[in-house]
Amino acid sequence: MTRLHISEIIKNIENEVLFEAVSQDYSFTIKIDNYVPYACGAVHDGHQFRKELWENCIHTEYDRWFEEDPCTKEFVKTHPIVIAGCDSRFEYDLNRDPSNAIYEDAWGKKLWRTPLDSDNRKRVLKNIPLFIR
Repeated sequence: MTRLHISEIIKNIENEVLFEAVSQDYSFTIKIDNYVPYACGAVHDGHQFRKELWENCIHTEYDRWFEEDPCTKEFVKTHPIVIAGCDSRFEYDLNRDPSNAIYEDAWGKKLWRTPLDSDNRKRVLKNIPLFIR
């Protein structure tokens, strides 16, 4: 899959180029086979979770994977325009506004050994893809 900067993705869309790509930071994939008036999304299709957060996370990699709704892009992949998030919802949840996007607990289970400090919270929020912010 081609890796593109967000500005290149936007340029392709403005010029109605058909393409499939992953964003430069690997936060999302996009596929456009035909320009139609709708897009399908798989908000959380990925398992990407910054390594610096691993030790502080109580959940195992399998626990995170199980709760991330893996492979949701499979449901919409045949549509002409598909965008899918690649980052773990355990780092930030795209279904929530930025002030509530970082879990303290998930599905009734505590997530962090120690709560994220303000610097780490800022770094997490900074990683939310530009097209969402």
